[in-house]
Amino acid sequence: MRVRDIQHLIDMWVKDSEINEFELDTSSIESAKLHAKYLGIMSTHNLIVKKTVVDYQELKHIRWQYYRGDLNNPQDLKEYGLLPMDRTVLKGDIHSWLEQDKELNKLLLKKSHHEEIVDSCKEIIKQINNRNWAIRNAIEWKKFTSGM
Repeated sequence: MRVRDIQHLIDMWVKDSEINEFELDTSSIESAKLHAKYLGIMSTHNLIVKKTVVDYQELKHIRWQYYRGDLNNPQDLKEYGLLPMDRTVLKGDIHSWLEQDKELNKLLLKKSHHEEIVDSCKEIIKQINNRNWAIRNAIEWKKFTSGM
């Protein structure tokens, strides 16, 4: 499963994290389903992160060649959707140009976005793993307060 953004994930977790104190058995059983759900989300977005890293490296190589002046033939420019360079970039300045490249920065932002979703899923899964402990404590408390 893929979520749109971090807010979508948080909204899902707010809803899923509710424990019905009158149906503790059902809430306990749901833990495995929730674990599977958020593990699936985490895995999907982790793969997106890995693909984005590969895409970034490939585009960075192309941009490096472009800023160096090696991609100046019309076919290459057309293939990569680039305009002819109207200036010469010194080899020492290429790094600065790469840092300011909008397409590279879009990929870095995409990577960060999906990493945030992965990190949030890890935290959610920790909470799911602790959920049964909390439910068990609630059951024990109900037993204690009812004199059992």
